[in-house]
Amino acid sequence: MEFIARYSAHIKEDIQRGWSSWNFGQEGLEATEEQIEAWKEEAIENEQPFYISGFELWGDDIKNADIRELYHGYWVLVDNTNGFGEGIFGTALNADTIEEAIKEAKKADYSGEGVKFNPSEYELIQSINEIHIFKIK
Repeated sequence: MEFIARYSAHIKEDIQRGWSSWNFGQEGLEATEEQIEAWKEEAIENEQPFYISGFELWGDDIKNADIRELYHGYWVLVDNTNGFGEGIFGTALNADTIEEAIKEAKKADYSGEGVKFNPSEYELIQSINEIHIFKIK
């Protein structure tokens, strides 16, 4: 996987953070960490669901959920599937050159799970609006 494309409005923050959230960061919660913990506790105690990042969590799933601050005061469910450890998700490209990668990235489908990659192992080489192309170092 030499080239990977990622769709993001905040690519510098994504690279620095090094992890991806479910649902492209949508349906997160604006709150303090204390509020998040109180809401989780209340949901568990009252046997109610806790909603975050488009997911309905119950009981032990609430306790075990990896919820982190995506942006200041905005909390999301971290996507820890498709492999272990930290990483961000992108779309693998079949291109052999940057020119081919650009063409393919412009037509790519950025919905779905994609592939997880460690941004420290890839170099951001091209950005076209909110499409960002990485090449393995």
